[in-house]
Amino acid sequence: MIQILQIASGDFFSTYGGGQVYVKNIVDEMIRQGYSVQVISFVNKDCAVETRDYKGTMLYEVGSNGIDRLESLIVQIRPDVIHAHSHKAQVVEIGKKQHIPVIVTAHHGGIVCPAGTLLDCKDEICHIAVSHEHCLACCLRNIRSGKYWYPFMRLLPQNVYRSLGRGLSKLPFIPFVTPIGQAALSIERKQAEWHAIASDCTRMIAPCQAISRAMQRNGLSKEKITILPHGIPLPKEVPDFPPIINGKIKFFYVGRICYVKGLHILLEAFSLLDNENAELHLIGGVGNKSERRYEHSLKRRYAADKRVVWHGKVPPEKVFDMIRLYHISSSSSSYLEAFGLNIAESLAMGKPVLATRCGGAEMQIEDGVNGWLVEPNNVDALAEKMQEISNNFVHYDTYLSTERVISIEDHCKSLCQIYKDIENTYEA
Repeated sequence: MIQILQIASGDFFSTYGGGQVYVKNIVDEMIRQGYSVQVISFVNKDCAVETRDYKGTMLYEVGSNGIDRLESLIVQIRPDVIHAHSHKAQVVEIGKKQHIPVIVTAHHGGIVCPAGTLLDCKDEICHIAVSHEHCLACCLRNIRSGKYWYPFMRLLPQNVYRSLGRGLSKLPFIPFVTPIGQAALSIERKQAEWHAIASDCTRMIAPCQAISRAMQRNGLSKEKITILPHGIPLPKEVPDFPPIINGKIKFFYVGRICYVKGLHILLEAFSLLDNENAELHLIGGVGNKSERRYEHSLKRRYAADKRVVWHGKVPPEKVFDMIRLYHISSSSSSYLEAFGLNIAESLAMGKPVLATRCGGAEMQIEDGVNGWLVEPNNVDALAEKMQEISNNFVHYDTYLSTERVISIEDHCKSLCQIYKDIENTYEA
C-alpha cells in the first residue's frame, strides 16, 4: 500500500482558514477509505517534535525548535509520496534530496505573491508577474505607515535596498523600520522560494484556473499542473429551501473577517438595499490584530443597521446547521481566492451564491443558474444584484446547487489516483 505523508497547513487542528479545514477533511477521509497516511503538523509550542495518535494514524507535531529537524523526520517516516500544504519550498527541497515525489497544493496566491494575496494597490486582482518593481508598493502597503514611505523607497536601487535589508536583519527588530527596510529582501526571498517550488515539485494541484494561470505567469510549467477543485464533507441531508415571508430575505456570509474577503464591500452594498425586512448574517471570526481592527471598524460603522447580525465564529461541523434557514450566500472576495470553502458549503446545502469573480467562484458557480457573479470590489454592481435578488427571488430548486458540489470522498479518490500515478512514474 502506498505510504502518504500530508504536510498540514499549519496546525492540523486549526480552523482559522479554509486550507486548514481542507487538510483535516482529506486526512479524515483517507483514513476512512483505508489509505496509509501520516501527518506533520506545525504547532505554536516551545518543543521539537511530539507524536500523538490520531484515529489510528501517526500525527507528528513540530514545534518552534523542530523546523530544522524536518528532513530527519521525513526520512524516519519514509513516505512514498509527500503532499505539501505548507513549508512548500523546504519540503520540495527535502523531497528532491531524498528522492521522494512531492505534490504541492496552491491554497492561495501567497504561493507566488510577496504581499500574500495577489491583490494590488488598487484592490484589484494582480495579473502581473512578480518583480521588485511591481511588488514593492503592495508589500509596503501591508506595513503600517509603509505606503507613505513608498515614494522614497522606490528610488533606492534594488541592490542597495536588499543590502539595507540584510543589514537590518543583523540588528534587533525596530518597529516599522525593520519591515519597511526589508521589503526588497522579502520580495527576493519569495522569488527564490517560488523558483524552488516551481522547479522541483513533482506536481502542482491548482483548485481553480485562475491560480493555475498566476503560477504559469510566474514560470511554472503547464505540464506540472493538475486542476482539481476541492471536495467537502457533504451534509447528511439537504433541507427544503426556506420560504421568504414578507420579503424577509436572509443573505449570509461564512468565513474569516478580513479585508481581502471584501466584507466592507458587502456591507456597503447591503446598506444600499431598499428592503427593510432583509437581513445580512455574518458568521466568522478573526485571527490577528489587523483583522480585529477591521472587524471593529465594520461593527462601529454599521452599528445602526439592525438588519446586520454578527454571529461570531462557529466550528466547521456546525456551519450546515447554522445556515439551513438562510437564503442567499454572499462571497465578496476582492483577492484571488483559489477555491472558496464557504461557496462549496453553501451550494451543498442548496443555497444559491452571490459571489465576485475572484477565481474559485467561477469554478463552482454558473451565473444565473446556481448563483450570480459580479465583478470584485464594485459596490454598485453588488448592490444592484442584491436589490434584483431581493425584488424577484421567490423560489429555488436546491438541486441546481447540490449537483455541482464535489464530495470529499470523490475528491480523495482523485487525489490518491494522482499519488499512485506519480509513484509509478517517478524517476528519482
